[in-house]
Amino acid sequence: MPYADPAKRRDYNTAYKRARRAAQANPLKGFRLYICPRFPNIQVGGGSFVGGFLITNRKEIQAAVERQHDFLVHIFPVPLGFPRMDDE
Repeated sequence: MPYADPAKRRDYNTAYKRARRAAQANPLKGFRLYICPRFPNIQVGGGSFVGGFLITNRKEIQAAVERQHDFLVHIFPVPLGFPRMDDE
């Protein structure tokens, strides 16, 4: 950490705080939720639905699910970024 120069220290602190706030603002970033009510235990691309739900942050599983011919027919994505009630 650059303590000697106050300008460098301020820039470092600003960048560090932005990164921490971004990580806290959306802890579900990268995760995707898929629902498949018709086939509740289907296995797709190394991931498997449990009770009709699949939650994953692995890009290869997400790509495999979205390449399926049943995607948007029987498999649906569900957004995880709902606004918080105290943001209003």
